[in-house]
Amino acid sequence: MATEEMAGEQFRVEELNPFLEWHLHTTATSLEFASAEATRIARMIGRETRVLSEGGSVLFEVDPMQIRRTD
Repeated sequence: MATEEMAGEQFRVEELNPFLEWHLHTTATSLEFASAEATRIARMIGRETRVLSEGGSVLFEVDPMQIRRTD
């Protein structure tokens, strides 16, 4: 993803890969959307995800082991 494309995107959604490295999945302009994406990704791949602010602060974390299944 090019730097120009990320202009204006305030929140980064990352997942913890099997090598214990954080990997960027997507960016978003709202914390609400970024948090929903982090939850969706954690459910889908079964790994921890987090949302970072533009400055790199962790704002939201999802542990897939803590998500209640409704299906």
